[in-house]
Order: sequence, then structure tokens, then C-alpha cells
Amino acid sequence: MKIGVVGLGYIGSVTSVALAEAGYEVIGVDIDESKVKALSAGEPPIYEPGLKEMLVKNVKRLEFSVDYNKLSEVDLIFVIVPTPNKDGKIYLKYVDDVVENIKKVNKNAIVIIKSTVLPGTASNLMQKTGMIIVSNPEFTKEGSAIDDTLKPDRVVIGGNNKNAIEKVKKIWEFTKSPIIETTNENAEMIKYASNSFLAVKVSYINEIANLCEKVPNCDVEVVARGMGLDKRIAPYFLKVGIGFGGSCFPKDTMAFISFARDLNESLSIIESAVSVNKSRILRIVSLLEDKFKDVETTTKIGVLGLTFKANTDDTRESQSIKLVESLLSKGFKVNAYDPMAKVKLDNINLFSSSEECIDNSDAIVIATEWPEFKDLNIKNKFVIDMRRMLSLNSDPNLKIVGYYG
Repeated sequence: MKIGVVGLGYIGSVTSVALAEAGYEVIGVDIDESKVKALSAGEPPIYEPGLKEMLVKNVKRLEFSVDYNKLSEVDLIFVIVPTPNKDGKIYLKYVDDVVENIKKVNKNAIVIIKSTVLPGTASNLMQKTGMIIVSNPEFTKEGSAIDDTLKPDRVVIGGNNKNAIEKVKKIWEFTKSPIIETTNENAEMIKYASNSFLAVKVSYINEIANLCEKVPNCDVEVVARGMGLDKRIAPYFLKVGIGFGGSCFPKDTMAFISFARDLNESLSIIESAVSVNKSRILRIVSLLEDKFKDVETTTKIGVLGLTFKANTDDTRESQSIKLVESLLSKGFKVNAYDPMAKVKLDNINLFSSSEECIDNSDAIVIATEWPEFKDLNIKNKFVIDMRRMLSLNSDPNLKIVGYYG
């Protein structure tokens, strides 16, 4: 079976390679010629553990192009293009344009929307184009995207055409994962409800961390572990930190809130989670202002980690970068280091090692949980450890003046 994939960004490139690994022939299309050339040469456009090796391994089953005509003989075509926020609402033009382009070259194809879209999107597109559209949201985490695609917790397939649903089910049979067959609208809602719930868990444990700081002998990590062993709660996403970022949670929560408002409903819990997430940056800056209240303009803050999480080079909606911008706006000088981030930031000093960054800074903020930060040798510095990477008792020479997280 030949499968088409339109959109070769993070999820599109991972999905293409994973399907090839499962034995399918895949034709990937993207308007970005540089991305197509890189993938054709065995170079993924993003960093994801194991992706390059799997891409090279399955090169004979993969074809990448900028030409939609390559999809003319393909029966099933995944749409995996961005759905960013614009003025607080979801922007669907990329999805609309792709479906129209597919119709021009292959009007009988089954279109499978994997992009994150609001409930009602697939139905609207079917009315507008007359094409068969199946909703098949993704539930992958950057850093483990290949495993999440090959062995997902569940496969959700929504549609109103039984034959189309059966064909999409057949694609994912190799995963042996539970399959939920439902309507397009339910499938679209499941994606938003899932991401928003995870965002709520992140903000919830960060608020509990704030409270634990005020209570003697109270450690949020112990509290989270005690909560997470309850099967009704589970330990996932109960990790205290700098807040959620990346390409999904920030835009999806805002789009979901806006969608509800348009229907005269309020998602107050999700709105609170977003508010708490914003406050994480303000809390760090406030701590640094209190510590260096008279010398902000000469104080150098070293930010360790710029990606929104470890094991990725993705800096989209990164809380670390928002922290950098906030520190600069307050007059601090900023140094930074990240082992994978590909980003250019004005008015900061980027160092090639964490040691250099530490040596040239007056205070340190550990913002991303890169494993190499666990073994840092930091002495006589004010440290805000937002990822709980350092152990206060692991090294008798380690003197952390300020410890937060």
C-alpha cells in the first residue's frame, strides 16, 4: 500500500519514517524545497532520537517531493501541516489549502487529517470539497515521537464512511494498540481535551510546588510521587518545572479556550492552567530581582537550556526563551547554553558549554532538563533549579545559595 503524507515538519517526518518502518511505501510532499532535499539525502529537518537512523534504514520505501502530482495514484493521504494561533484563534488556512490541492490531483483519495484541528473542521471540509475525510489525531511527545507513533497508547479514528475508516484501521493494525472508532467531531475533541488535561496537570503540580516552598519539610517531588502512585491520578506530567511550552500545549489550550467562548462556554480550569503557566516566568524573574535588586544592569544570568524540553531541538513557545526575553526587559545581562537548540537571540551571549556559561554568570537558572546538567559543578552561585536537576546533598563542595523548584 502506498501512503501519502503532506507536511514534513516534526510530526509529518516522524509519521512518514514510522510508516516506512512498518513496511509501507510513503510519498511525502512539502512546499519547503530545502526540507524535501534534506529528507531525500537522509537528513531529518528536526532532531528526534532515532529518526535519522530509521530514515536511512528505510530510504527505499520513502520518496519526498514538492510536487502534489506525486499523490495522484495514492489512495490514502495524511494531512500533517501546522495549525498555529492567529489573534488567539486557530488558523486553518494551511489545512484548507492542502485539501484543495489534493482534490486537484486526486479527488478520489481518502484524506486523513492528523493536524490538530477543532471539532467540526473535517465536516466543514467535507461539505466544501465533497471529499472523504477521516480524523486521525496524533498523540506523540517530542523526544519519544518514534515510539509513540509505532506503539501508541491508542489510535483514534473518526469519520462517517465505514469503508474509509476500515482502510485507516488497516494502516495502524501493526501497532496492536486499542483503536477507537468514532465521529470526526469526537476524534477532534479527544485531541484537544487530552492536551488541555495534560497542561492542567503541569500547572497543578507547579502550584503545589509554590505551596510546598512555604511549608517546612515539604518536598514537592515526594508529594508528586505519593500522588502519582494513585492509579486514578498516575505520575505522568506531575513533574515540577518551568511550565509547559512547545508546539502543542500553548497553542492548543488557547485555541480550545477560544473555541469554547465562541460557543458561549467557559473552560475556566484550562484558562487557570494557562495563567499559572505564565506566572512561572514572573516568579523566576521576581526571585532574581529580589536577590540582585540594585545591580540588574550588571548582573549576568546564565540560562541553561533553551529548548522547551530535553531530547529535542525545538524552541517553539519555549518557556526558557520567554524567560530570556523577560530578563532582558528587566535590564539583566543574559548568558545561555543549550546542547541542541538552533536559535538566534539578540542581546545575549551564547556559550558552547555549560561550564563556560556558568563561569561567566553571577546566577544560574536551569531551565531545561538536559541530562548533562545533573553533573554540573556549580560553586558559590545563586541557582534557580527549575528542573530539580541538582541534589543539595550529592556533593559536599556544591553550594547552592538559592534553590527553587
